[in-house]
Amino acid sequence: MAAILCTGNATLDIVHTVAQYPAEDEELRALAQRVARGGNAANTAAVLAGLGHAVTFLGTLADDPPAGIIRADLKRRGIHLDACPLVTGSASPLSCITVSRERGTRTIVHHRDLPELGAADFRALDPAAFDWFHFEGRNVPALGEMLKTLHRARVDQPISLEMEKDRAGLEALLPLADVVIVPRALVRQRGFATAEAFAAALRPALGDALLVVTWGEAGAFAFLPDGTRHTAPAFPPPRVVDTVGAGDTFIAGLIDALAAGRPVPLALEAACRLAGRKVGQEGFDHLADTV
Repeated sequence: MAAILCTGNATLDIVHTVAQYPAEDEELRALAQRVARGGNAANTAAVLAGLGHAVTFLGTLADDPPAGIIRADLKRRGIHLDACPLVTGSASPLSCITVSRERGTRTIVHHRDLPELGAADFRALDPAAFDWFHFEGRNVPALGEMLKTLHRARVDQPISLEMEKDRAGLEALLPLADVVIVPRALVRQRGFATAEAFAAALRPALGDALLVVTWGEAGAFAFLPDGTRHTAPAFPPPRVVDTVGAGDTFIAGLIDALAAGRPVPLALEAACRLAGRKVGQEGFDHLADTV
């Protein structure tokens, strides 16, 4: 298995499951509540660790009680946290998530009062210790420095980059990645109706990167630099239980398959299958049991 670095966010999630999403100014009783560790890169790290990889998480952590929950969950999964800078006097990021049982969707309200990871924190690591590097596309100025540092220091380890939000300056960093993953929400935010149209418009900014676009119930698409397109269907479970972190799970499945040397079409299908298993269960435990 691979030694993988996941760089980005770790949060405390408060998840309420409701029968249907409430209307504005409505008071609604939740069917269930749970408190869990979340965050895009932390979720991806958790799934990769469950798949047997040696995972290091790099992100800022606070010194408040929620940070204890975050640390405890990542450590029980065997994820290394020694490189994470500790920020005193700040609060852990908090996501309040409402899951609609009727629609199988989730709505997130996020609050962050914790400084972002700095480039110096990344430079303290030894790139030779890792086989794969994954980054959330956040804190763009520092991310740019990290990616440029890595390009000078790495040998041939792949770099994946999640472009979840349309942050200023992020597009200019895409050629520094080998794999770029974009969700349907961003594609539509940019005004594109199809993954193909989005990929054609973005290709000049991608350099030689593989572009992967997730498309919910329609599966996912992969676009190679030479114009080749691959598709994989979604693999929905018998019942949708929990969509929180489905995209993060897809990314973990993609990294797992590509790191194992699978060709892009098979890696895309494996990622869709893993994401399908995830939405059929609560949380991220035991996803590897049926791989």
